[in-house]
Amino acid sequence: MSLLKKIKNVLIPETDEKIHELFDMSNMSALKTMGIITAIIEGASLIISFIIHIENIHYDQTTIVMTSVVFGCLLTAFFADLFVKKKIHGHYTAVLISGVSITVMAIFGIYVSYMNFIDNRQVIIFYGVNICFVSFFHIAPLFQILFLLTEHLIFYMLLYNYNGAEGVIAVNGVIYLLILLSASIISYYREKEFIISTYKAQTMAQDILLRSYQDQLTGLLNRYALDAIPNIEKGAICQIAMADIDHFKKFNDKYGYRKGDEVLKATASSLLDVFRKKDSYRYGGDEFLVMTTIHTEDAFRDRLATWENKLSEVRIEGVDDPIKVSYGVASGRINSQEDVFALIKDADNKLNNIKSIRHRK
Repeated sequence: MSLLKKIKNVLIPETDEKIHELFDMSNMSALKTMGIITAIIEGASLIISFIIHIENIHYDQTTIVMTSVVFGCLLTAFFADLFVKKKIHGHYTAVLISGVSITVMAIFGIYVSYMNFIDNRQVIIFYGVNICFVSFFHIAPLFQILFLLTEHLIFYMLLYNYNGAEGVIAVNGVIYLLILLSASIISYYREKEFIISTYKAQTMAQDILLRSYQDQLTGLLNRYALDAIPNIEKGAICQIAMADIDHFKKFNDKYGYRKGDEVLKATASSLLDVFRKKDSYRYGGDEFLVMTTIHTEDAFRDRLATWENKLSEVRIEGVDDPIKVSYGVASGRINSQEDVFALIKDADNKLNNIKSIRHRK
């Protein structure tokens, strides 16, 4: 790898979409906290200033700037909070919120420190704002470097334009800037490492959870997955079918348990040809459950008939008997898991009735 390419990878590292999302969430959380804290501090400063000058209250330029900063910080915290709560989303939305916030805070730091410089006071606010952003806010090193260089150039040009930056030691300014640049890169990569390790741990945990909810033989969800049905849409019309393989014991007894397993896998495979995996369960033994809210009852029954027809055409080597299924269907409005389980029980009762009628015949 050439030196230029290495430098490019350091300054603009390649990051996949999920890591971008986690960076955005981390930055929005930091902006929310910084916005609230800054608004409180500056708001308190304004109130104290008004109290001290209660008899001669006037709105000068500094008061207007500080008031604007307070409202700007509160606005930043508001939008950052919306992003954290996922009421607004998108990488470019996060970039817009971040860009506006950083610009406002940079202008605030430059202005306050410039006014302090004019009054022969410390310019510590300028440095403090930069330290906060470098410590808690993480963007690609190249953009962080461009931001810091631009900000410092503007600030020191203002000082130089005022009185030739009298009293400012250029070497110290350069050293401070280099320290900030180094810290920003180190901070970014430490945060990236933390986010990647956290993401890997979460992915592994989700994979383990998914495996615990998956039937190993058929690949369908198992009945324990029903206890973790996510985000039930209240008021949705749910279609449920309970099905089992007709005379399944015959396959085990006549052809052996391995062939019986192949029958189960073939039944599951044909089911997945018709229904989504997230809607398909192996309930236990040769029982299968289908549950969906995206089909009307008529469409649902049509799909079940399609599954039944597909299955009747399946042939397994060494097995002469066709595979047939029976099923009971229940439909109803759901508002909770209890409603779901009530529909499952209803569908199971209908399946048992159908089987008893067939057996009598």
